Amino acid sequence: MSLSYCAEFVKQNDPDRFLLSLFCDAPRRNALWALFAFNYEISKTREVVSETTLGHIRLQWWRDEIAKLYEGNVTQGNEILSALAEAIQRYNLPKEKFDALIYAREFDLENVLPADMQGFTKYCDVTTTPLMQLALFILGGDPDNEVVRDVAINYSASGLLRAVPFHAKQGRAYLPESLLNEEGITKEELFSFQKKEKTAKIVEKVAQECWKPSKSDHIFLKSSNILADLYFHQIKGQNYDVFSPKILISPPFKVLRLYVRTKYLR
Repeated sequence: MSLSYCAEFVKQNDPDRFLLSLFCDAPRRNALWALFAFNYEISKTREVVSETTLGHIRLQWWRDEIAKLYEGNVTQGNEILSALAEAIQRYNLPKEKFDALIYAREFDLENVLPADMQGFTKYCDVTTTPLMQLALFILGGDPDNEVVRDVAINYSASGLLRAVPFHAKQGRAYLPESLLNEEGITKEELFSFQKKEKTAKIVEKVAQECWKPSKSDHIFLKSSNILADLYFHQIKGQNYDVFSPKILISPPFKVLRLYVRTKYLR
């Protein structure tokens, strides 16, 4: 059976969330894929624009297009918007969650680091919690459960730490500025992969401080948290050296371990 446009898009650009969607009810996956495709589109804004102003214009375009969907209008020719329109109508998705995700991505355009651990945690929260809440609306879970935020922070933090080299090559960083100052690392040194041992100390502090033990019986939250845990253990296994090439390799037997832990462990 061929996949929908959004399914192929997510599989190509956000493979971990595509994997997580396979644990969810099949009839609800198209709505999830539309949601995740939208999220990827706004999350890549900083990567695809050359100027801050252009980034704001791009995010405003998505804000306006989402508003149109709630007015019953769909811009023709955009398959993500068409799929989102169906998901919004079928599952009564709240508009403010989409607006919150778009607003959160404006931080990416400022080219500044989170000031401290609180700022890092807040970034993880605002860029991921509304997305997980929308997914739970689709899946029939409780979007207001307090565990949602904990899982969102775990998932986002594991991804940000693994992406340190990727962001550094772009002249971007999300490690707390206060921790860089404590270790005597400048942004320029981070971007040029210098002082790897001190960077590893920062990553270790972030990993230890932001991880929140959480449990949920909901399949999406449970699998998301387990996947984040696999990545945190992988980072720890490399002594928190996120510049190690092994960080970008999937943990051994990732899919099998995720399946077993999600299905059989409580």
